[in-house]
Amino acid sequence: MSKEMIKDEIFPTEIFIVGDVLSKDEIENIKEDIYGYNISRPNWQSTPDLHTQPTYSNLVKKINESVQSILGDHKHYAFDGFHITGMWATLLKKNEMHRPHTHSNNILSGVFYVQSDVNSNIQFSDPRPQARVFEPYVHKFTKSNSSSWWYPSLENTMIIFPSWLQHYVPVNPTTDRISISFNIMLKGKFGEHLQQTTF
Repeated sequence: MSKEMIKDEIFPTEIFIVGDVLSKDEIENIKEDIYGYNISRPNWQSTPDLHTQPTYSNLVKKINESVQSILGDHKHYAFDGFHITGMWATLLKKNEMHRPHTHSNNILSGVFYVQSDVNSNIQFSDPRPQARVFEPYVHKFTKSNSSSWWYPSLENTMIIFPSWLQHYVPVNPTTDRISISFNIMLKGKFGEHLQQTTF
């Protein structure tokens, strides 16, 4: 890039990745709890109240710390507080997948990987429909020329993203894939006066 040309970015879609979230013992306790359920149906999911259960208290603490940093230190939002509106476990067996979806009525969503294969991933889709009006061939796919992007589902890693961002899980290639998903919403009054909402 020449010295006369400046590259800038506007309207970014931000993904936050947090590694080494829990200890090995904490992860084993979560696995034991999840496998204690009657997992008999495909694409199994638990009830969405795991954030109220003692086994997940340290994970909840890490989620709250990360979200506080994102909303306050990074986004500089003005808000009274936030809370987890739901947290649930998902177990995908071999050849199972999740279709594209979003998480409505929340500001942030995330997923923590308890157990996963290195070949498994989470796929995000470009939220800008106008960007697909014209798509030239490319020599190399990058974040600035792709209509989708993926991140590996690494064990003991948490990924946090805007709840409106469409995402999906491709077919699970091998072993059981255990993840814990969660949603975050603000508390109190927020937004401009014409769109102000209280939660």
